[in-house]
Amino acid sequence: MYLHIGGEIVIPLREIVAILDYEKALRSPANKEFLSSKAKAPQGVKSCIVTKDNKVFYSPISSLTLARRAESFTHRYIAAENYL
Repeated sequence: MYLHIGGEIVIPLREIVAILDYEKALRSPANKEFLSSKAKAPQGVKSCIVTKDNKVFYSPISSLTLARRAESFTHRYIAAENYL
């Protein structure tokens, strides 16, 4: 399963470590340092997605919406697996 995070970017769900609200993430000094060491966030960013290999993807879609999408895919996958 993949998560579409806006634009033409899709990320495999199994690779996602965290989906963070960008503004809230910057409140933590540790998060701010980590994110500032990655690519600069474009204008209009609402969330950031961290993957297993420490890559950061920025999205104009809210973290809540992205989390709901991921959860929806996960529940459908588990339901289908239990059905078989």
